[in-house]
Order: sequence, then C-alpha cells, then structure tokens
Amino acid sequence: MAPTVRGTTRVYGILGDPVAHSLSPAMQNAAFAAAGIDAVYVPFPVSADGLAATIAGLHAAGIAGLNVTVPHKEAAAALAVTLRPRARACGAVNTLIRTARGFVGDNTDGAGLLAALAERRFDPRGRSVLLIGAGGSARSVAHAFARAGAARLIVANRTPARAEELVASLRRRGTLATDLTVLADPDVLGNLDLIVNCTSTGLASGTLPTVRFAHTRRQLLCCDLMYGKPSRFLAAARAAGRPAIDGSGMLLHQGALAFTLWTGKPAPLAVMRRALTRS
Repeated sequence: MAPTVRGTTRVYGILGDPVAHSLSPAMQNAAFAAAGIDAVYVPFPVSADGLAATIAGLHAAGIAGLNVTVPHKEAAAALAVTLRPRARACGAVNTLIRTARGFVGDNTDGAGLLAALAERRFDPRGRSVLLIGAGGSARSVAHAFARAGAARLIVANRTPARAEELVASLRRRGTLATDLTVLADPDVLGNLDLIVNCTSTGLASGTLPTVRFAHTRRQLLCCDLMYGKPSRFLAAARAAGRPAIDGSGMLLHQGALAFTLWTGKPAPLAVMRRALTRS
C-alpha cells in the first residue's frame, strides 16, 4: 500500500545517479508501515556536481535520514559532519543520520553483505576472497571481510592505484592489490572461496574481463552487489556451474541496519524481504 503523507510525516530518501532502479523505497516504505512509523521514503536523483548542495539543502528542509548509493558513497563521507567508526575506517558512507548540526555518516554495506552470506552459511573467517572494484561499496566490503577474519583478501581494479590505496587502508597482512588480469590467473583463481563483484557495470555500459571459471573450484561462491537483471558476471558463473547470488540479500540487510539507525527500532526484516520479493 502507498504510504499516507500528512503534515507530520517524516521524509527519508536515497541519493544516487542513477537511482530510478532502486528497490529501497519499496522496502523502507513497507518497513515504516509495519512499524507504525509516520514516514515516507523517496528517491533523490542527484549528479556528482550537485551532491554537496543537495545534502545541505535536504538537511535544511528537515529530511530525517538518507541512504547513499553509487557513485556518491565516498563523496558523501567528506560531506558528513562526522563519521561513525565503520564509515571512517573505509572512507565511504551509505547511510546519513540526521542530527541538529548536520548528517552523521555510517556504512552498513559491509555488515549487510556479511549477513547475506551468513544466510548462505558462508563464513569468511580463514577464507580466500577476491573483490573486483575499489569504489565506495568495495571499501566497506573489504573492511568488513578484514574484520571478519578473511585469511587472504585480494582487491582487483582496472586502475591498480585505487586498489593499492584501499589495501593500504586495511593495514593488515594477507591483502593484495592487483589489476584485472588476475581474473585469468589460474594460480590465484584456483585457491579462491569467494569472488565479489563490487563494480556497477550492471548499471552502465562498461564490462569486466571474463573470469576464467575453469580455473576455479566448483564450490567457489560468486556474488554481485548489483541486483535485478543478472549481470554478465553472475550469468557466466552460473553457466560454469558455480553457486552465485546477487546483491538483493545485501540490500535487505544493509537497509534493515539503516532503518534501525534512523528510528532506534528493530527492523521488520520479514516485511522488508517480502517487499523486495514483490518488487
């Protein structure tokens, strides 16, 4: 059901470019209704050059809280009045929490992915993980895997310097930065337990080099942070007989964590899951 908007209704939303594809409005509006909260959640399409003015204006207008999606997660970190530890560690924000002084930045992406993987009975502790990409989502995910005890963490990016900067921020052994040629390296691929595509190639025209799945173990789990239409990466993984999941589980759990940060209430997870399934 569509939310009823009154004079007392609090407004939340999501900033992104693009943002029309987002299922967060359906999920969060269902959550507000189930929790009996007088609130509505809407998309805010905003370009990179308008992000600072938009965040300042939305705070001045009384917006109660925001999510941030591609490509603004790193830029939003610099625009928050302060950062909570997870966001400070990774240098990226996906959740903005209203305070009198401005929006406080947090990041629930990494914790959301770990929760989604736990539903698949995948524990990263002691495992070997390859992340493709080094943007805002990859930063949160990399730090989450490091905290969770991944034994080896490889970050592969089209621009190796970006991967090197991310790996340096982890400040731990067992990490490696490389370029995308690793996607065809049998010595690396043969030892992996998980590959996560953290790029937004599913939303744009760019494509990734093909992962040589023939060099991987059959139990290798493949995950793409994008959701909706299956990405080329996930389609290739499934064609090779490798277990594969999209980003809908991460979307659910990161959104539930954001809901609790905004409202102080437990998220109605089952309701949010049904809303995503229907959408």
